[in-house]
Amino acid sequence: MKKIIISVLLCAVFCLQPVYAAADADDAVLHPAIDELLDLYIEYSLYDVNRGDAVTEMISKLLAEEPGLVDYLGEALLTARDEYGGYYSGASAGGFFDPDAYYGYGIRLDGKPAANGQKYNTVIAQVFGYSPADYAGMKAGDEIIKINGADFSDFGMQAVSHLLASGDRAEITVNRNGEHITFSLSKSNVFVPTVDLRLFEEEKTALVKIEHFREIDLFYDFYAILKYLEDLEYANLIIDLRGNPGGSFTVMLECLNLLVTEKDVVLCSAVFKDGEPDALVSTGEGVGFDKICALVNKTSASAAEIFALSLSEITGAALIGETTYGKGVGQEVFDLSNGGAAFITTFEILSANGNRYNKKGVEPDIKIAPDYKAAKNTELAKLNFVNCRTIKKDAENSAVLALNQRLAAIGYLAPENVTDKCADETVTAVEIFQRYHNLPVGINKIDYTFLERLELFISRSRSAAAHYEEGDVQLECAFIYTYEGEAEAAKFAAGFEEVKQK
Repeated sequence: MKKIIISVLLCAVFCLQPVYAAADADDAVLHPAIDELLDLYIEYSLYDVNRGDAVTEMISKLLAEEPGLVDYLGEALLTARDEYGGYYSGASAGGFFDPDAYYGYGIRLDGKPAANGQKYNTVIAQVFGYSPADYAGMKAGDEIIKINGADFSDFGMQAVSHLLASGDRAEITVNRNGEHITFSLSKSNVFVPTVDLRLFEEEKTALVKIEHFREIDLFYDFYAILKYLEDLEYANLIIDLRGNPGGSFTVMLECLNLLVTEKDVVLCSAVFKDGEPDALVSTGEGVGFDKICALVNKTSASAAEIFALSLSEITGAALIGETTYGKGVGQEVFDLSNGGAAFITTFEILSANGNRYNKKGVEPDIKIAPDYKAAKNTELAKLNFVNCRTIKKDAENSAVLALNQRLAAIGYLAPENVTDKCADETVTAVEIFQRYHNLPVGINKIDYTFLERLELFISRSRSAAAHYEEGDVQLECAFIYTYEGEAEAAKFAAGFEEVKQK
């Protein structure tokens, strides 16, 4: 075996691994029936054998006859005591550290949430670098109003997303500060960046969102961003770590080092089996800011937690949001001779000041939870294989109303535009849904399969949009901290919590 990387593995991948209580070797329990057989075999067998040898021979024979059980036994071994351990076959381990990529245009969509939890008024939230959208000149903030010449200003973000996913080319018209601009795009392979930058020029404040610490490219991107901000003489930095599940311990350390301006400052420590902390120190080449704060929440985990905690202890950065997940141990990844990989927890992580956070999480300096509102789900009128036959272009009836209600429920049509008329928007929405799900296309092609797929999608969509945010109060609190100070930010958070409790 060869050690390939020290990694604080993605908590989202491993937190679901089962945990088993393992007994001491002398009292080891396999299974009542097997234990009984072992006891009889050891006591009465003509062949002199002890329990350990018997178990080894049993497993060896089993694997010789059923080699496919290697994956199952490997997983059982590595997760019996270690909730973050795991065994990966050659096929599953090969692409684990590959960069995120997909085939598309290179844009991330967003919109304004409605009472049903779906989003409308679709805008481009992010343009990925070196993508078709980037080369064409699209920008974050562009509002999508037309696709292939058809007006989509009244359609939901889900419909826009599904339409763009269904073809290889698209002509997209956007509204940019009152000017309509049309872009012709062809899909290609797009690498999804793990860091996003938003600038607030008047306030000299930058917002950096870090998705995870899995790839070394993050370090290079983060370095370029910080140097860019240094050249622009930006004074304030907000780092968004919400939902960041962790990643590589090494990549996290390199990024943390970029924010520490003094040399030989302890960034954090790793405590291995011998119990001696191994301190990792700064190089003193970091970029400084007047104010730094980091946003964290319940799903900020692993490398994201130590990054936030040590950043706070070293630079005085304020942590804003919710208590983090609480994964303060790290794994080493070993490649195996059969092409697989073993993930084994080998060290605990201590913060810059030697604080532990495993199993308890990192407490923010300013606690504030998201402002979630429960989605309001409209009661859906009856739609079945019998009455759906009355749905035709320009028809006005209860079946059309039931269909339009469902199209709104999945984020296709705006709720306020739901009527009992089969207008052009209804026809277009149905065709988008059909193409996206590889169904026969046409308003007259609504059949049992279409209805079944639609109901399934409604169930999933409503579950995903069970609650929504009208505004990001955690980010708002971060801006208040940046512009007005910690006392005002704490007052805002306390006032917001009081309003929620009422």
